[in-house]
Amino acid sequence: MTDIKPKHFTEEEIIELLTQVTDEELEKCHKHELVPSKDVILFQGTPGEATVQDSKGKMYIDFTSQAWSLGIGYIQQDVMFAAMEQMKHLSHVRNQYQTIPRIKLVNKLSEIAPGDLKNLVLNTQGGSVAVEVALKLAMVNRPMDQDIFITMWGGYHGNTLAMMAPTHYMPIVVRYRGFGREHFVKSPFPYCYRCPFGEKDISECGNLCLTMLQKTIDYGCQGLPLGVLMEPIQGPMGEVPAPPEFIKGAREICDKNNLLLLFDESQTAFGRIGTMFAAEYYKAVPDLMALTKALGGGFPMGATLASEKLGMFTPAEQHSTFSANPVCYAAAFINLELIQRLDLPKRAEEMGKYLMKRFLELQEKYPIMGDVRGIGLFQGVELVKDPKTKVPANTAAEEFVAEALKRGLILDLSQPVITIHGDFYRNTLTIKPPLVITREQIDQAMEIFEECLQTVTPLIKT
Repeated sequence: MTDIKPKHFTEEEIIELLTQVTDEELEKCHKHELVPSKDVILFQGTPGEATVQDSKGKMYIDFTSQAWSLGIGYIQQDVMFAAMEQMKHLSHVRNQYQTIPRIKLVNKLSEIAPGDLKNLVLNTQGGSVAVEVALKLAMVNRPMDQDIFITMWGGYHGNTLAMMAPTHYMPIVVRYRGFGREHFVKSPFPYCYRCPFGEKDISECGNLCLTMLQKTIDYGCQGLPLGVLMEPIQGPMGEVPAPPEFIKGAREICDKNNLLLLFDESQTAFGRIGTMFAAEYYKAVPDLMALTKALGGGFPMGATLASEKLGMFTPAEQHSTFSANPVCYAAAFINLELIQRLDLPKRAEEMGKYLMKRFLELQEKYPIMGDVRGIGLFQGVELVKDPKTKVPANTAAEEFVAEALKRGLILDLSQPVITIHGDFYRNTLTIKPPLVITREQIDQAMEIFEECLQTVTPLIKT
């Protein structure tokens, strides 16, 4: 097929159906959708940039990359062309049939993967599936009586029934509990701003989280666990980077105890923190790695990388009807080529330093900014009522996001942290713009950010 033309519709009919919508249609949609959504209708991204226009013509700077997925910006031209070109040939095949984009993507991921993570499984469902594949491969490479994983306080690994079990428990807002909870034991993660042990600094605590990881292995599991699953930088639970010594120590503990180390790099991979993978930044290669989000360049993609030391799946152990989409694979392959060609990890490092500098300048003026943290373009700003007590400014944070949207800046909040005693905080602004964001766009966003700080700060006093 040399060109794609509609057969039963006119081009004008399809264009009108996909570009025109009424307020009544939106209201009807809200009524029927089982999950609440925003009223803003995003309509037109700026090709290869960090901005997007809504259906009424308002332009926004996106500091979220649409769930951290558009590392290369909106509708990037090379990736879109790759997808459209592949559509002329095949749009779907069964998972055990090869296609040219699949071959190219598998080889590319194997080429850029850190250490010996040269074998992999692809999917087009995303991070929950990628993590679950990692858990399954770990299990088939260990004796059948080893079926316990250690995960971290505050960890997030998806919201399927299976992946809610290793994820941090969120009562009230999540009205069900994950299946298979008996297979996961949780250990403290070094969220140093709110140290689990009440210490002021990691230099004072002696890395107690590592001590607790070893004690959890020794005393916290009914039998020998087979692996440790963690995000090197926790995303949904607060944009919390682990200190390098914790990641290095976790690798050493896993080696000492003959455990597998599993990284969930759903949010950190493909340049966001200044390296292609967080494993490279931390100089610690896991045995298994889950990937998604920025892998697809805006298309649904996931992958699980595995050490060459681990054995393969049987076809019965891992397959899915829609896990071999050649359009998504074509887009992901060109996306990876583009990240390398434009050296986006270096750009993320440079823009991240500039963005952090601007945040720290604002923090000196606005004590509501209790903590500013992050690496590269993976940052978080935690809002508090008082920098000494660190009481979370939940209402102000929620209002901040709404005010920013009114002014043309897309932000989001971390997932809520809720205890059974009623403690609640959802007060961290997630800052993960596309890696192609410009200094001028950062400056414009910072003007809006300061306006929002001035607007919400009085809420703290009331």
